[in-house]
Amino acid sequence: MIDTLPALKVYPDRCKGRLACMRVCPTHAIRVRKRKVSIKPELCIDCGDCIVACPEGAIQARTDSKESLKKFKFKVAIVSPVLYGQFSRSISPTDIGEGLKAIGFDAVFNLSLETELYTQALKDYMDDYKGPYPVISSICPVIIRLLQVSYPAMVKQIVPLQPARELGGRAAKRYYTKKLGIPERDIGAIYITPCLAKMASIKSPAEGVKSHLDMALSVKDIYNPLLLEITRKKRAAEDEQIVLTEGESRSLLYLKFPVTGSLAKALNAPHHIAVAQLPNIVQVIEDIEKGKIKDIEFLECHACSGGCLGGALTVDDRFVARSKLELITNAVDEDLQRSEELIDKYYVKGDYFIEQPLRPRPINSGGTISIIEQIEKVKVLEGFVNELPGFDCGLCGSPTCERFALDVARREVEPSECVMLNPERIKTLRDRYEIFNLHEE
Repeated sequence: MIDTLPALKVYPDRCKGRLACMRVCPTHAIRVRKRKVSIKPELCIDCGDCIVACPEGAIQARTDSKESLKKFKFKVAIVSPVLYGQFSRSISPTDIGEGLKAIGFDAVFNLSLETELYTQALKDYMDDYKGPYPVISSICPVIIRLLQVSYPAMVKQIVPLQPARELGGRAAKRYYTKKLGIPERDIGAIYITPCLAKMASIKSPAEGVKSHLDMALSVKDIYNPLLLEITRKKRAAEDEQIVLTEGESRSLLYLKFPVTGSLAKALNAPHHIAVAQLPNIVQVIEDIEKGKIKDIEFLECHACSGGCLGGALTVDDRFVARSKLELITNAVDEDLQRSEELIDKYYVKGDYFIEQPLRPRPINSGGTISIIEQIEKVKVLEGFVNELPGFDCGLCGSPTCERFALDVARREVEPSECVMLNPERIKTLRDRYEIFNLHEE
């Protein structure tokens, strides 16, 4: 049996009940009952931490396959700059672009201009912004979903702009429709992604509208066939006819974007915080809510360590990949670092906002229930919490005692599942412990 979520495939039969996935989940979306894992879709934020934590492969990324490209008449690779840092230093962005065309793409689009346009749009938004601070970056979809699930009051502070990858999907379709006369419906914009969350943002956008991107391929899945084609130095004859207009890197900001702090520096925001990894982000957000952190205008967050280079769907070590990107960055001609003329030519103020406003995610409370039933649940929850030991051991299958009490109030589990309230389970655990000690002796 396989359970499917927008970004995950869950194999409960592979689960051994080790609880590692449940312990790392930042939104308490995972339960492990009777050594079988399950995930609450309404709480999952697509961070992928559970994939890394699970030693049995019971939770895996729900990725698109290279074979799916066949359904599009014209295929455009929308390239994350992370891809350029995954190969040896002798392989240039142009080599990678040619390799992408050799494995089935008709053109390559690298988001240099779109990164600059997004940044300019963000500057304009910050200048006009009158709401509560800090303004929170929208480039990492995990952070959007984290706020929607766990900090709904702060959703209104998320930058309501389409990220560069979405702008790239839109621009690529317009560009090749105009250049080659191909209808937009026949053009597939495929994002080469380093992380699970960006793949999920295409399948199920946070604001509930259709993505400008049609699908995503992970860096990990295309790495071997891409490396093979780059090594062979072969390209199909028909690919030669398509100019790789966007194949060269023309923006330092585009190349630096995967590293935490690059956007904040580009904004020149005098009061900003750039933070990576979910535990750190949660701490900062909670400190902001409590008033411990004040006078911050802009908060840039990346769920992965070091930024997008630490994505779960990458191949190379994030520190090595960063070193390679820095080498590529140093090779960019100074005159091409930022083209004000191009920005003046293409930038249209107000053209980059998301189509629907972001809203808090509704959390499933077990179906439609009356006010009386809701009050009864709250009474059960408050009363039962005081009976629990507060160890947060997870042996009940819920991540914390408070979550277990909530699961009991929702009638998803019986109170007897708590080890400390079940003498039989305590005896079983004691017997196993004694047998373990005998083996050790």
